[in-house]
Amino acid sequence: MITWQEGDIFDESKRLHYYRTGGIKPPVVMVHGFTDNALYWTGVAQTLQGAYDVIMYDARGHGTSDRAKGQFSEQDRVDDLLLVIQALNLEQPGLIGHSMGAATIASAIAQQPGLARWAVLEDPAWMDISIPASAHEAAKMVQEYYIHIESWREWVTALQVAPWEQALQWLRNKSPRWSETDAERSLCARRQFEMDLFDIFPRERIEWREVVNRITTPFLLLTAEVSQGGVVTPQIAQKVVKMAPVCRWVHISGVGHSIRFDDFEAYFEAVKTFLGDMDKVYL
Repeated sequence: MITWQEGDIFDESKRLHYYRTGGIKPPVVMVHGFTDNALYWTGVAQTLQGAYDVIMYDARGHGTSDRAKGQFSEQDRVDDLLLVIQALNLEQPGLIGHSMGAATIASAIAQQPGLARWAVLEDPAWMDISIPASAHEAAKMVQEYYIHIESWREWVTALQVAPWEQALQWLRNKSPRWSETDAERSLCARRQFEMDLFDIFPRERIEWREVVNRITTPFLLLTAEVSQGGVVTPQIAQKVVKMAPVCRWVHISGVGHSIRFDDFEAYFEAVKTFLGDMDKVYL
């Protein structure tokens, strides 16, 4: 049974719900991806809690935090991360993020050098914005992108309205390598998600080069197989390493976008090695 602390952080416009493992240990803040929630991090938090005080929070429109009500830009998400760090008086925490959360962390440490001791970015939402060779090619790229977004929206909608067991079976079929617990956590997160965010977030295109160029905090970049749903291509990862000498890149073979769900052992081995070098913590 998990007996972590729970609480809420407020400012004048919102409430963010968080979980915390506690203890007098170095703090680590975990930031989840789009349509996920704080408890998506449970497996990682349980593994780290012996050495770290782990804090996980629900982003706006996710979990049990306040609904976003249209306030969900990249800067909104960065401001929310900064609010969590400030409200809980965390001094130079480590930061771990996935997808949207990883991109949020990258933007935060680019804006505020010295904010964190280190960061782990699991397949951040970084895509190359290339110049199409023709207007026809450009139109095709836009069409394919919006087809993908609508398919994603339909998938999450179906998970929200279907009977629990049926929706859970769909998740098992889609991600057979996930544990039963991870599939259940995923379904719970999808059912808490604010669907209006599909009108905002997927249409944002973050220019990752501008972010990476400004990062001075050591970070671990974890990438997956593009053929299995990974976002960061080897070409982008290679560019990141060249642009940011503070980056350590580890590619994990045979996994999709949710690396830690597909192969927790490989994910954690990379994180453990990185933390051993950064904090001299051996897990």
